[in-house]
Amino acid sequence: MISQYWVGQIPQRPLTLIVRDSDGVNINLSEYNDIKIKILGSYNEELDVSSGTLNSNNANIGKIIYNWPTSKSLFDYPGDYLVQLELSGTGKKDFTSTHTLRVREFGRSYR
Repeated sequence: MISQYWVGQIPQRPLTLIVRDSDGVNINLSEYNDIKIKILGSYNEELDVSSGTLNSNNANIGKIIYNWPTSKSLFDYPGDYLVQLELSGTGKKDFTSTHTLRVREFGRSYR
């Protein structure tokens, strides 16, 4: 699945991530003490997502919500951005599969 955004956009709607196992069943993430969101920009650089907020109130059903920063856009350049969750707890550290955010620039040619 790919989500589409635009250069300079500060999304009003949060990014909702559902973590599922290979059978498509939502994973109970409440077993993890710490959940972090990581976003790589179009140049493979890790973005500072600390000005946004992560809501894990529904971690027991595998649902994580990231509220975008409101002071500035994370999308400086067009291209594919990647989102991944880092899940950690006592004696365990896991990473989710990545989710692609396609960031476009209106009127720009991609040939």
